[in-house]
Amino acid sequence: MEKKINVLSIDGGGTRGLMPSTILHCLENETGRSVTDVFDVIVGSATGGIIAASLAAGMRTNEIMEIYQNQASYILPSGFFRRVWNPLNLFAPRYPNKNLKKLLREKFGPGTMMADVYNNFGSGTIFLLASLDLSPELSAGEPLAFKIIIYNSAMAGHQSENLVDLALRTSAAAINLPIYQRYTEGGNYANDPALAGFSFCINKKQGISGESLLAGNKLGLGASVEDVRVLSLGCGSDGGSYFSSDEIGKGNWGLIKWMSRLVNLVIDTNMVYTQYLMNEMSETGNYLRINPYYKSKEAPAVLRNEKLRIDVTKKEHLDAIRSFAEQTFDKEKSRIKAFLEL
Repeated sequence: MEKKINVLSIDGGGTRGLMPSTILHCLENETGRSVTDVFDVIVGSATGGIIAASLAAGMRTNEIMEIYQNQASYILPSGFFRRVWNPLNLFAPRYPNKNLKKLLREKFGPGTMMADVYNNFGSGTIFLLASLDLSPELSAGEPLAFKIIIYNSAMAGHQSENLVDLALRTSAAAINLPIYQRYTEGGNYANDPALAGFSFCINKKQGISGESLLAGNKLGLGASVEDVRVLSLGCGSDGGSYFSSDEIGKGNWGLIKWMSRLVNLVIDTNMVYTQYLMNEMSETGNYLRINPYYKSKEAPAVLRNEKLRIDVTKKEHLDAIRSFAEQTFDKEKSRIKAFLEL
């Protein structure tokens, strides 16, 4: 058996990204090793893409964690006048992305490119960021359709991409943030991006000349399924996609009843499907999913008793999420360390 390939997958989930960033910070403190030293592939989508891009930019987990905890209101400003002229987000996204872009430029450096990421990490740690191109350049005869794009620090065609732009593309959440440079968030199809990381690891295809920076111009790592180990971190679940029998009733739902539930249902469906396939495809013992439940009896009361949206900005909620993440790591650390052989 070859050396295991350690994959870190980080979900989308808005400012609840405080959950996985805190768990990663706890892992670094516990082991004395950086996340980029532990993992060979780091894949993120939406807020998970921002965390992955932050790690690619060389940020430490404590700094990432503290941004989520202390600057959520700055990143997602809720102004009175915006709420007045944009009721129910009918005419524009809920939030502008001006402050998020400014913060990312400060932290990453405005000129940091994917080429800089590859120069720093090479093929030792490869970063994947999921996004969706709404207006792609199409070849003759191709039907009009959007395209999935997963930016890869080891692919030659992505070297000239600006890291700030990629973070804004992967996190351009529908309704919440503006479409950025014709791209919207990877959470539309891969809010849990574990499959993207897994498929890259087992991909044995060879690219055309100069397409890849990997040895032999490979498009993936060409690993055997049994040699790929995936740690998947969620941003926490609130059970928003669950329907009781009483709620379902006779099932004669129309537009009004569906609309209030459709966003949660669509997002959670692609995540649950990903987890189903990961359990089916990965070798037994090579897939570990950590995604705390905010309504569990172990969760802080302020989280259990609140409808917790993905755009959490209240200090008491963010403090509680961090505390719950630390509690979760303390409970799971033996299992995580054994899983990663640390």
